[in-house]
Amino acid sequence: MLNRYLQIGIIAVAVALLATALITTKSDSRGQQSEAIKVEAVTAEQTTNNPAPSIKPTKNRAIANAANSSKAVLDVQGMSCSGCIYEIKSSLAKLDGVGDVLVDINSGRVEVYYDDAKLKEVGQIASAITAVGYPASLKRTLTADENEKENSILESRSKLYIAAVGDWEIARDDFNIELMHARTRYEKVYGKEVFNGDNGDVLLQRLKSQVTSRLITEGIQLQEIRKAGFKLPSQTVQSEFNTFLSQKGMTQDSFKRALEDSGYGYSYFFKKFENQITINRYVEEKIISGISNDIFSRFCEPRR
Repeated sequence: MLNRYLQIGIIAVAVALLATALITTKSDSRGQQSEAIKVEAVTAEQTTNNPAPSIKPTKNRAIANAANSSKAVLDVQGMSCSGCIYEIKSSLAKLDGVGDVLVDINSGRVEVYYDDAKLKEVGQIASAITAVGYPASLKRTLTADENEKENSILESRSKLYIAAVGDWEIARDDFNIELMHARTRYEKVYGKEVFNGDNGDVLLQRLKSQVTSRLITEGIQLQEIRKAGFKLPSQTVQSEFNTFLSQKGMTQDSFKRALEDSGYGYSYFFKKFENQITINRYVEEKIISGISNDIFSRFCEPRR
């Protein structure tokens, strides 16, 4: 009976702490608190009708307005969602002089703003991106003057992203894919006229809000997990996906065909699957397990 009560207590504590465990920032070695996660999101109505709000420059982004800010334009393959944006930006963080990075998933275009006084070998940008699994080739470079004439970085950002969660930027493509999938599901159940009229407009706004909120929540979780250095081996992800297909009774080809009808691309779905498996494993191995071990060590050690 005692063991049963302890198990119930463990579950209750785990549920209570789970919501905050993933997003709690920790003090660094000097005792300073890390910068709180900043979320800059548009409202559901603004998401599709208006550009995303201007994202305030951070330390890394400040270079975009500097006098020596040049721009490298690259063609990058293999990108599918916001997770790819984060990985590409992380790969460039080690290069001195690199500032803003704008990623257009749909076209495969990546723009990297950099200080040409600090970064002399522009080819390092393509090499760094390729090294993390996204083959990149340098298309052209623009000087500061050419860059200023071509476009505004804030305008470019608003076209590509709907929100920023710290260093995790949520792609507008992600939002459009998720919203289309949600609309398709509703229309299959209630008919295409479900979004007609005033009630249909209200329903659509709710869907937009839900999609935005879900993407932001995922971004918060994944950013903290990446900061903790937790990453599943690709073999583990593939094994989990094979199990998933087996449970569905489908082959990879038949599943790809089914995805086409639901508004998802295969590469996008697989990346989102990897994200969810990573979150689940992190919670199980680092959060729940840690809570359980701590409780048992405190209350279940044999008395001497």
